[in-house]
Amino acid sequence: MIHTESLPDSIQDDGGCEPIEAQVRDALAHLQDPDYQPSEALCELVGCAPEDGALAVQTAMMRAIERLRPQDDTPKNAFAQRVYDLLHNRFVLKLTLEETAQEMHLGVTSVWRIQRAAAHALTRALWAQREERQPTTPEAPAAEPEPPEAAPSAQAEDWRAQTQRELASLQASSPGAVTEVAETIEGVLKLMDPLASERGVRLGAKFVQRGLVAAVHPTALRQMLIAAIRRLTAQAPAGDVGVYAALVDGNVRITLSGPALGEPQPTGAELTDGIVVPEGLSVAAMLDGAQTYLWIEAPSIGKVTVLVVDDNPDMVRFYRSSTMGTRYHIVDANLNEDLLATALRVAPDIIVLDVMLPEIDGWELLMRLHEDPSTRPIPVIVSSVVREESLARTLGASGYLAKPVSRRDFIQALDEALLPASATAPTSPANSAAAG
Repeated sequence: MIHTESLPDSIQDDGGCEPIEAQVRDALAHLQDPDYQPSEALCELVGCAPEDGALAVQTAMMRAIERLRPQDDTPKNAFAQRVYDLLHNRFVLKLTLEETAQEMHLGVTSVWRIQRAAAHALTRALWAQREERQPTTPEAPAAEPEPPEAAPSAQAEDWRAQTQRELASLQASSPGAVTEVAETIEGVLKLMDPLASERGVRLGAKFVQRGLVAAVHPTALRQMLIAAIRRLTAQAPAGDVGVYAALVDGNVRITLSGPALGEPQPTGAELTDGIVVPEGLSVAAMLDGAQTYLWIEAPSIGKVTVLVVDDNPDMVRFYRSSTMGTRYHIVDANLNEDLLATALRVAPDIIVLDVMLPEIDGWELLMRLHEDPSTRPIPVIVSSVVREESLARTLGASGYLAKPVSRRDFIQALDEALLPASATAPTSPANSAAAG
């Protein structure tokens, strides 16, 4: 049974109609919905202005969830750990209630109860942060000297460093996260259109190549696009701001083009100054006569096919839900077919194999996959309750996962399987001696 303290009586929305906790629950349910419309009370609770829109509230909610992450040595059954696991799996990763129960190794009823308590705990945390933001008024304030001119710059650097840390934390909390570029651009344009219209600027996607996938968390790319559009429309006269996206030299390049900005015209560096850039991405700007250009570049990433050979349908569902929003695409092998032929037909980039299979010797299959020249280049990850990592690697496996498997470990194993063999292969004593 989970017990929680009651919320402060003052946590009510402005109209006194609905407890703010209900609005927090609603925001969680729409955490990645670009059409979500948060109330002014919820915006105030998370520290956003109503005109900032849904994305700002959703980003603040994700940051608040990440701040609830306990220390690494916290027991799995601790209340704080279960609250964080529930919020992260259910709303950040968008797992179903059943998938969350499987990930947390709990029953669905228990997870439902934790979900109620987690919304309560998150509301309390947001309320505490709101209280910390409230200005304090000393009884007899002393006259403060004028801040030095460098103070705004120092504040900007502090803000940038904090935002960089939060972006890194966001990426770490969702390993393997990728972004469908066209979908993200479409959502941001829809979000920013009212603001641009107020300034007489028309937003539009001029040419966006379909199928582009960038190696960046969707929230991080959305924030960059929002900041870029804000910069282009802040001083722009009435006109068009167009967005283009294409694959250039192996990277996804997003180009924003708009009219020349009003006086005083900023330099390219000034134009990009307010855009926080996650690790691995870049941003640049150029003013060319009557036009202003701003570019965002992110590593392009292709889809990776993962053939799963496992007789447990729950595990297959877990693998599939764990890779949602990543570059990995799960294909479930039909165990009634010849699995070597299946591997040749599917041509996967990675195979995940459970060696404990009915009517099939998984170890023999592993050897066949390794011995056949057509399938030997395909990395095989053995995922099993059998604790035989050394045997698995001896027979040709490139990776090993002991069940039960966590999402983070699964994504990490897939990432490592794509690395060159020399980067992941353990050094044997014989190899070490030869090297010496």
